[in-house]
Amino acid sequence: MEAIVPLRLALMRMNVSRQGWRDSAIREYQDRRLRTLIRYCWKHVPYYRAKWTGHIESPDDIQTIEDLQKLPVLTKDEWREHNDEFVTDVGFLRGEAARTGGSTGRPTLYRMTRMEQEMAWAQNYTGWNWAGWRPGEVFQVVGGESIGIGLGDRRVWRDKLMNRYVTSGSNLTIERTKALVASPHFHDMRLIYGYPNAIRELCDLLSVVGERPRGLRGVVCTAEVMRQEVRDDIARVLGVPVYDQWGMNDGGLLASEGPERDGLHVFFTRSLLEVVDEKNQQITAPGQTGRALATSLINFSTPFVRYETGDQVHWYSRDPAPSGIAWPRIGQVEGRTGDVIYLPSGRRIAMPGLTLVMRWIDGLKQYQFIQTAPDAVTVRLDRAPDFRMGEGEVLSYLREKISPEIRWQIVWGPPELTRNSKLLIIRNDWLRAQGLTRPAPERAVSA
Repeated sequence: MEAIVPLRLALMRMNVSRQGWRDSAIREYQDRRLRTLIRYCWKHVPYYRAKWTGHIESPDDIQTIEDLQKLPVLTKDEWREHNDEFVTDVGFLRGEAARTGGSTGRPTLYRMTRMEQEMAWAQNYTGWNWAGWRPGEVFQVVGGESIGIGLGDRRVWRDKLMNRYVTSGSNLTIERTKALVASPHFHDMRLIYGYPNAIRELCDLLSVVGERPRGLRGVVCTAEVMRQEVRDDIARVLGVPVYDQWGMNDGGLLASEGPERDGLHVFFTRSLLEVVDEKNQQITAPGQTGRALATSLINFSTPFVRYETGDQVHWYSRDPAPSGIAWPRIGQVEGRTGDVIYLPSGRRIAMPGLTLVMRWIDGLKQYQFIQTAPDAVTVRLDRAPDFRMGEGEVLSYLREKISPEIRWQIVWGPPELTRNSKLLIIRNDWLRAQGLTRPAPERAVSA
């Protein structure tokens, strides 16, 4: 593996070597990187210069993280509306096109350089290392496109090089679980990585089969909020520690639980995190919840500056953990979450199966799936002006890409939020009407 992915392993070693960096060293590094980034954006990303005019007179007005408060916030809607205008005018730094998985309900287009891509991998490897995985060991991914999984379980050549195996979160059934258990790599896997709701559904099916991977050391969950009951269910079935992770590839943020699983350590090399109040002013006190903003530090292809993540976070601790990881920690993130769709056939559709499909619809601002009956789902679609699909086209697309057994209904409009203004990408009203969060066991695993 060293010869296959030398850059990301070198970057992982760099992350590990900096685990003891305290807040002051991190701030010095980020202030220096920030000054370079702001000067670059002023010169090579014209949209930022226009956006910041009237807030600062020159890039020299931004010297520290505190100075970011002089700049306006960048929303996801603004990014989508002016997407091409955020790309650098430096040709060799334009990088490759990328698209988020839409786990916040808002798919985003952006670009990444190779260094940015390799640093993203290195961050993940570091977090997985805290969970007991070592580079080169077998790991199983359960999820959707935002973590590299398509609609099926077919491995591509990159998966084979990395020793990665995949299970789609869009089609979890008892038959496919039996096939996974019978696969040669099942007891060799050392880590499971993916969406918590999808992993829990897989765990239910493993319980029915009566098997679990004997070589497993840990589970790392990402992309949606992991409720405590979900963490407990996964740990009970698999018999290993379950770790939480939060991040976004577009803004470059990542935070992972360390060995103590006591707060999420914020990676600092690729991006910086601001927690801000309703006036967009920084919150530094622990325990006070605010909005999470991301500012890129190494992505010069399409830099994100004071970018709204859509999540609510709070600083948890700036003290070093007993493991020796000294980076500042945040508490559990309040944001991306949702239920699971359960179909009469026994199929379960967790969030990754939907984000994979919806991310490819151009002009879609936001979406939400509401299960109203055993075989009925209402889809709320919030359209941008460039949305071109008619209702019939959308229905055909959903039947083909998600399921023909569902009676689909389209509602044009923004998602319905919870009482605390949270977005559930999947909301299972059918189960809630019965006072349930999940169907009875015999229904959930029927073929």
